[in-house]
Amino acid sequence: MTAAFPHLFSPLELAGLRLPNRIVMPPMGTGLPEHDGTVNERTIAYYRRRAEGGVGLITIEASLIAPDSYGVGPEMRLHGAEFVPGLRQLVDALRPYGIPIGIQLWHPGRQTLLGEPIAPSPVPLSPRTPVPRELTKDDIEQLIEQYALSAACAQEAGFDFIEVHGAHCYLPCEFISPLSNLRTDEYGGSLENRARFPLEIVAAIRERCGADYPVMYRISGAEEATGGFEIEDACAVSRLLVDAGVCCISVSAGNWYALHYTIGPMFMPRGFLLPLAAEIKKAVDVPVIAVGRLDDPALAEKALADGTADMIALGRALIADPDWPVKVQQGRLGDVRPCMSCNACVDLVATAKEARCAVNPEVGREADWRLEPAATPRKVMVVGSGPAGMEAARIARLRGHEVSIWERDPILGGKLDVAASAPSKHTVYEYRDYQARILGELGVEIHTGVDVDQATIEAEDPDAILVATGADPMIPPIPGIHGPNVLDAQEILHGRVDVAPGERIVVIGGSATGCETAEWLVANGAQATIVEMLPSVGRGVEQITRKHLVKELRAAGVAIETKTKVTAIEPNVVLVERVEDGSTGAIPADRVALAVGWRPRGSELAGVVTGRETHVLGDADHAADFVAAIQAGADAGLAV
Repeated sequence: MTAAFPHLFSPLELAGLRLPNRIVMPPMGTGLPEHDGTVNERTIAYYRRRAEGGVGLITIEASLIAPDSYGVGPEMRLHGAEFVPGLRQLVDALRPYGIPIGIQLWHPGRQTLLGEPIAPSPVPLSPRTPVPRELTKDDIEQLIEQYALSAACAQEAGFDFIEVHGAHCYLPCEFISPLSNLRTDEYGGSLENRARFPLEIVAAIRERCGADYPVMYRISGAEEATGGFEIEDACAVSRLLVDAGVCCISVSAGNWYALHYTIGPMFMPRGFLLPLAAEIKKAVDVPVIAVGRLDDPALAEKALADGTADMIALGRALIADPDWPVKVQQGRLGDVRPCMSCNACVDLVATAKEARCAVNPEVGREADWRLEPAATPRKVMVVGSGPAGMEAARIARLRGHEVSIWERDPILGGKLDVAASAPSKHTVYEYRDYQARILGELGVEIHTGVDVDQATIEAEDPDAILVATGADPMIPPIPGIHGPNVLDAQEILHGRVDVAPGERIVVIGGSATGCETAEWLVANGAQATIVEMLPSVGRGVEQITRKHLVKELRAAGVAIETKTKVTAIEPNVVLVERVEDGSTGAIPADRVALAVGWRPRGSELAGVVTGRETHVLGDADHAADFVAAIQAGADAGLAV
């Protein structure tokens, strides 16, 4: 099947390094290192699993170059000899796979969260963040030396190359950006001056490590923020970097103000950064790496074939399925577990937790993950086909059990179908359809349109039951809540409700479901108001999407009333009370949509099961998020 993707699976010579194919794993924080920044077995196992899948090059995650720099932690470090032994173990573990292994050098600059933020100029990220300390020339000189020292540590540990992180509003990018660099000395003003800091970093690394040691650079092709640098500036800086000895440019985009360009959520189209890579490719004579939702093999192949880039970075796609390269090369496209670009992995790391994945329960657990055949195959009945139920069925079947899955709705998926119905969330359908197809191929017996009861269980006579029946919408005790003018948000998202142009609909609840319901309503011509008791909306939405979603809701005319509770629903009006001061008001409403949360219903079925091994999981046990549901399903499949 290599013939179908000849460019994607062709080798490449890069600064003396040989890549077996054009697929690279870019640096992504994992939260797996120890709190002191050293490597552990979990980190090694995570990267080994990606190398096993056939990727052509791996750049290890962003690693701090200064002892007083901190992101959100825990993060890898390489600014001293004490970090070399662990890093060498990591390199040695990956060496048998015959691919180049590098590491990214990183300083968060004014994005430092656990230490003193520093920057070219005392310009805070936002009104809510501290004013960073302005770097002196002595500071700059010391930082350049720290970059060089860290590169030398990487070289000593056996890494084949290093990459300088000069994108995403981190320290080198802050010097280049006119938004954060207001200096009037030789490090500010003209583009050449603003590029001086990264150029001096490259020069110092080459002096310390030798001119033959490959130095790559990650750049934002554009900041995508008003007043920030544009693609023309990025092209000019890239040319200067190449002249200074950089052997490869990785083209990303965005900054703190445009994170949806930095790590594209599901609402960003696949390949959305390819135009930036194409421009930089035309500007330089070294290989260019393209990034940004390139998990469609045909799209990746086309980008290489038409000269847009020389390599394709697969980040979250390799988290979701480490075997993406080998599966695509073998023509097993349907076996590739799709990444939904939900950014659950990003959200966890950004809040100082370990990376996990909403579709791959192995992530972060590679060191102790054991999918072993069951000692005694058993008859397992899975009730409910949401994310937890389908994953439980998959794992149990892979272990050799005789598995059936039962769903009361006409199709598999549970709440996945509701989630996928929201605008711009079609990737959820991709995952649902993948799981359903895999279950069929594995021989799982599938029953839909069946509301399982005690009689069903007795007729099936399973050895074990996995209850994954999910949750039902919660109905709060509000006067008028059962009126004919009250709708279920799920029904709206399913497209089962017709709305009239200009119809006024109040959405009670500002969580993910409530926001997506309001988004759907205005997209279909209605007027929407969200009423939420908490101080903000978007609970349950990952932070990059949440910021964009709220902005889009306001731009679309959605009224958002926070710190407000509904006290009664009457014909044509919703009565509310402000939480802070107890003041009351009325919101005109032709109809009301209910999106206040979920009530687990696993206990209903578990209560009638006697004398059988029973596991209650996912939303059937508690209102779980996607990652927790997948983990619960996998754990149940492993335990049964």
